[in-house]
Amino acid sequence: MKFNRSRCVACLVGILVGVTAVPLANADVGDAARVRSSNPYLAAIIREATARSATFRQLVTDIERSDGIVYVEPGECRHGVRSCLSLSVTSAAGFRLLRVLVNPRASAWELMATIGHELRHVMEVLANPALTTTQAVYLFYERIAPTVRAAFETDAAIRAGFAVGAEVSRSARRQGQEGVMAPAQTP
Repeated sequence: MKFNRSRCVACLVGILVGVTAVPLANADVGDAARVRSSNPYLAAIIREATARSATFRQLVTDIERSDGIVYVEPGECRHGVRSCLSLSVTSAAGFRLLRVLVNPRASAWELMATIGHELRHVMEVLANPALTTTQAVYLFYERIAPTVRAAFETDAAIRAGFAVGAEVSRSARRQGQEGVMAPAQTP
């Protein structure tokens, strides 16, 4: 049998693709946090809030147990609010990807409470497996939290934000701290 270079190259490529695809296919998305940010300051705020607030920690745990991945990123929301859950939902690899936008110029305490508030909205969406499109999420909030301005709000999210704020404040007082992060660390 004559040596066929192109057949050998094709075989090697097939082997290499198979060898590298196995770890990727078996990779557990759970190895990465399901509540994440590409912004280092916001990532630190999320870690700090998780450590200081039982309510925030429970929301993160609930998201970890769901089919959701949440990106908390700096951004502007419509209607003049300082943070929001984007109603767009992207489905990928068996997960629903959601995005929370926040104003990172708020104080660390406010950011923790605000992100906790928005994570409660995230759980409202993730608790309903039928909410897989922007339209479905919009109609869901239009039904459960109608407002005049199409800026949806729920009592559960308001309570979660207040609870996170109070828990973070108590944690800081117990530890004798006035602030979570030095001003030099803010964006």
